[in-house]
Amino acid sequence: MHRIGTWGFGPHPWVSVERTRTFYARALQAEFELVDLDAVPPGEAAPPVDAILSFNSPRWFSEPRSETPVVMAMHGGPVVDHATLRERFGHLRTSDTLLVNCSSDEDIVRGLCEGATPHTVRLPLPVDTELFTPYHRGDCREQLELPECDFVVGFVCRLVPQKNLHQFLRAFAQIRERMLPRRVKALVVGSYYTSYPVLDYGCEGYRTDIAQLVQSLGIADDLVSFPAKLSDEELAMAFGSMDVLFHPTSAIDENFGYVPVEAMACGVPVVGAAHGGLKDTIVPGQTGALMPTWITRSGIRIDLDAGVEAVVELLGDEAEHERQCEAAARRAMEGYSESVCGETLRQAFRDAIARRGGGPGASVVPTVAPAIATSSELLPPTEPSWAAFAEAVGHYVAGPAPTLEPEAGVRWAAPLHRSDDGRWRLSDPAWPATLPPALDDDPLLSVCAQVVPAGSLAQPGSARWALLERLVDDGLLIVTARRLQAEVAA
Repeated sequence: MHRIGTWGFGPHPWVSVERTRTFYARALQAEFELVDLDAVPPGEAAPPVDAILSFNSPRWFSEPRSETPVVMAMHGGPVVDHATLRERFGHLRTSDTLLVNCSSDEDIVRGLCEGATPHTVRLPLPVDTELFTPYHRGDCREQLELPECDFVVGFVCRLVPQKNLHQFLRAFAQIRERMLPRRVKALVVGSYYTSYPVLDYGCEGYRTDIAQLVQSLGIADDLVSFPAKLSDEELAMAFGSMDVLFHPTSAIDENFGYVPVEAMACGVPVVGAAHGGLKDTIVPGQTGALMPTWITRSGIRIDLDAGVEAVVELLGDEAEHERQCEAAARRAMEGYSESVCGETLRQAFRDAIARRGGGPGASVVPTVAPAIATSSELLPPTEPSWAAFAEAVGHYVAGPAPTLEPEAGVRWAAPLHRSDDGRWRLSDPAWPATLPPALDDDPLLSVCAQVVPAGSLAQPGSARWALLERLVDDGLLIVTARRLQAEVAA
C-alpha cells in the first residue's frame, strides 16, 4: 500500500472546507495509508512517503524540497491568494500536482506560469446522492409547514453580502409580480455572519440591510426563512420543496459551490450566476440557466434581469420544468457522486506517484503580474483592495462587459441612496460603489432606475455617450440582456 504524507490536514473551522477535508480522508483511506507529517517532532526524520498532500499548510513553499511529489489542494486560493501564489509558485515543480475545483482555476494556474505548469487536476466535489435525491415536492412543503403556494423559489447560502441575498430578494419581488395570479413564495436557508475574509464592505450591518429591504419591497408575507442549522435531512427537504434555486453569488472565491449541486441532486433546476464553479456545474437549457457576469472597475456585475426572465420562463412551462428537473438529478448522480469524485482524487495520487520515477521535474517559472484598471475611489477602502483580485476574478466571470449599443437596455447596477457624506451610492452591500459628484443633479439618477434604451439617453460619439460608456466601465450602469432580447424580438 502506498503511503501519502499530509500537511495541514487537521479539522478546519470553515464548514465547506471541513466537508471537503473529510471527503478527501474517506476517498484516500480507501486505497492509501495516510501519514500525518505535522505530527513528526522537530528534529526527527519524517517517515518515507510516496507523495505528500498539502491540504491547508504553508509547508509546500517553506520546506526544503525532496523528490517526493506534492499534491496541493487549492480550494479558493487561485483567487484569494492570487498575488501570494505568484510569488511562491517558483517553489513548485512540473512534477507536482494542483487540485482545483473548476475550469476557471485551471485558467488562473496557466496564467500564473511562464511555460510549463504543474499537473492540474479538476476535482469536482461530491454530494450525498442518497440523501440529496428527488423527493415529492408537496410532501416536502408539508413537512416543512410551508404556506400554501403554487411555486417556491429558493436561496441557500451563508448570509453575507457577496452571496447576494439582497439581489435575490429584489429578483424575487419581480418574479412574484410577473407570475401573478399564481402565488410564489421565497424560501431562504442560511445564517448571518458578522465578518467576511476579503472585501468586507458591509457584513456587520447586513442583517439590518436585509430587514429594511424586505420591508421596502413588501415581500414579508411571501418570505420563509430557516437558519443554517437544519439537519442534512431537513436541508434535503428544503431543496425538495423548491421549484427552482436562484443562486446569484458574486463571492470572489466561488470555486465550486456545493449548494447548486445539492439542489440539482434533489431534482431542482438552478438559475445561477455564470461565475467560477457554477459555469461547470450548471448546464444552461438543461439543468437551469446562467446569468451573464463580468468585472468592472467597481467589482463583479450580474445581469439579474436575465435571471428573472429565466425563472419566469421555467415556471411558466410545466413540461420544460419537469424535463430540467429530471436532467438536473441525472447530472448530479452521474458527475458528482462520492464514487465518481473519489476516484478522480485517487487517480490524481496514482498518477503523481507514477511520475516520481521520472525525476523531480523542472521548477515552475511564475509570470509577471499585469496592470489591472481599477479605481480606489469607487469602493470603500479595504486591505487588500479589489485591485488585488481583479486579474484572477477575470477568469471566474463569464466574459467582458456587454457592449453599449443604442438599442441596449441600461439601468443602475442597484438602486441608489444618499450616503452619510451626501454622495450617491449603489444600494449594494457587496459592491457599494459611489457615483461621481458630477451626477448629483443629473437626470440619469431617476431615469436609469428602470431599464431604458441607451439610445434614448445619448447619441453614439457624443460627450453624453462617452459618459454612459464610462459609467458602464465603472460598473455603475449595467447593460442588461432583457431589453436587448426585447428589442431584437420587436
